[in-house]
Amino acid sequence: MIGLVFLPNYFYDNWIWKYYWGPVVADSYNSPFGIAYHNGIAASEGYTIISEITYGLILIIALYAIYKLLKRLKITVDWRFALALMPYILFGPISRVLEDTGYFDEPVVYWFISPLIYLQIAVYAIFFLLLGNLIEKKYKIEKLTVNTIIFLGGMIFLIPSLYLIALWILGDQWSNTSGVRFDVFLIVIGLVFLIVGLVYLFSNIFRKNEKIVVYKNPLNLAMLSGHLIDGITSYISIKDPFNMGLYYAEKHPASNALLNIWGPLFPIVKFFLIIIVIYVFDVMFKEELKNHITLVNLLKIGILILGFSPGLRDLLRVTMGV
Repeated sequence: MIGLVFLPNYFYDNWIWKYYWGPVVADSYNSPFGIAYHNGIAASEGYTIISEITYGLILIIALYAIYKLLKRLKITVDWRFALALMPYILFGPISRVLEDTGYFDEPVVYWFISPLIYLQIAVYAIFFLLLGNLIEKKYKIEKLTVNTIIFLGGMIFLIPSLYLIALWILGDQWSNTSGVRFDVFLIVIGLVFLIVGLVYLFSNIFRKNEKIVVYKNPLNLAMLSGHLIDGITSYISIKDPFNMGLYYAEKHPASNALLNIWGPLFPIVKFFLIIIVIYVFDVMFKEELKNHITLVNLLKIGILILGFSPGLRDLLRVTMGV
């Protein structure tokens, strides 16, 4: 705060603006490789190593705080809890795509650009979690559980967003588009289903092996699916291996580096990273973590979101021709 007052050119212009707020403003322009200027300092949409490290640290702190809250409220974090959060997980990328179409005006548009969109969703989810916990404990209605309230609360935001996406796909488009591409959507989803289906089939065949059967776990398969959607969509839309006339760019420097080395390397790396994460959580440190299932499952949900959110956004953008 002192630096902002006495050295604004350094602390705001060359730090906050350049790495954090400027990219949000540039992203709101909805133009290819958007750039925003403030006092002669350029900020490009997307992420930098500095911003990704910062947001990563904030995410770790936020996950720990949420973990402590869930432990205090004695809320079970499992596959059902993950399903209850699904409307919020879907709302994030879907609303981001609506921002990409130019649906929102300033200043509302800023709330639908990362990282502010994730802050917004976290507030909604925590509100309905607390409300659900209060209702469950106070009224003790059998079917009105915390998970039910969380899910219904998320649907309030998701349904209008889905309606707008449907309007666009059906032809009511309010900005420029290169055309709806169901072919890309079907290819990506088809490949994801094929790979995840093979993993499930393999783990089912060897279900008596404790080191393999863990890959049948629904939350583990959801993690894998989310990151495959991200990896495969990025590969197909950026490298265009099927010559479909796609011209997209990657905003994350790490994934962009992998794509530049060899296009398929990005989804392959993502696949094996999730396989390793599952092995570490459910096999290698199974005994050590058996008393920390809430934390483990919360981390898995966080990993799911990190892959699924950007992946679904990119997939919808390509499908909608945005």
